[in-house]
Amino acid sequence: MVEKLPPEIIVLGIDGLEYNLVEKWRLKNIMQKTYCKLDLSDYNIVVTPLIWGSMLTGVVDKRVMKIWEKAARITDLSEMFSVDIKQKWWSKLFFKLFSFLPFSIKNWINNNIINNMHGVNAFDLTANYVNDKKLKNIFQFFKNPWTNGIPGYGKNVCDHLKRKSMDKMLSGDEVSYKSNITKNYKKDKLELLSALNKQEYDFIFWYTSLLDEIGHLYISNEIYLLDYYLEINNVIGKVIDSYPNARIYIISDHGMKRTKVKWGLHSDHAFFSSNTKESIKKPIDIYNLILKNAHLK
Repeated sequence: MVEKLPPEIIVLGIDGLEYNLVEKWRLKNIMQKTYCKLDLSDYNIVVTPLIWGSMLTGVVDKRVMKIWEKAARITDLSEMFSVDIKQKWWSKLFFKLFSFLPFSIKNWINNNIINNMHGVNAFDLTANYVNDKKLKNIFQFFKNPWTNGIPGYGKNVCDHLKRKSMDKMLSGDEVSYKSNITKNYKKDKLELLSALNKQEYDFIFWYTSLLDEIGHLYISNEIYLLDYYLEINNVIGKVIDSYPNARIYIISDHGMKRTKVKWGLHSDHAFFSSNTKESIKKPIDIYNLILKNAHLK
């Protein structure tokens, strides 16, 4: 018989969770007892696998960062990752002309050509780098940890199926895109609730890309976006009510900002909250925060 083991620490990783919207809508469950805006200056480029991986290892992986800097250097989509990359004059001229193309075409080029420069898409290349490189990580400090997958640790947030779905969305098929997002979120949600109900895990690190994927498309439609934020707020409320004695940390890798076009781009800050009044300044700081409270050291 498996010993009941209520989680000591629960981390809820919400990709794309925007600090300013949480504060504007006063989402109490997400805000918890203490909440703050996180500084992303440790990262030359604001990209998902790099930042989540650094939370798990306590180290900003320079190789992974260079992979994404190189991808940004040869495409004007670098703005999506809040990065300022120096380009040669001919590159600047090319992408000045390239900028007049519709976003949907630029995105297709980015997904199918630019990111394949290493012989494999950059998301595919860095989706599991923490395990591939056998890096010391936070899961090693617990007896029985659980995760549904984290970018950089087995979760590919932009695999070939998602890229196809995004291409269809940019071609006008938003229904199919939203359907896939909702399907994936429901699966992640059920996995979280199942893991919590089992009471077999001393450390839980859950991840969802729901707000990031919806934010990229609907950041300019706050009324529509609010429903998704309320959904996340409600799920967090259930976790808080079910495990009042656990340390609960909520964190994002970045927020989402509006642009001149309708698409949402990565902001230059992230979000953190705790039910213990603990606080951090940067995403990477959560590694030491968790380590400090881990029962194994």
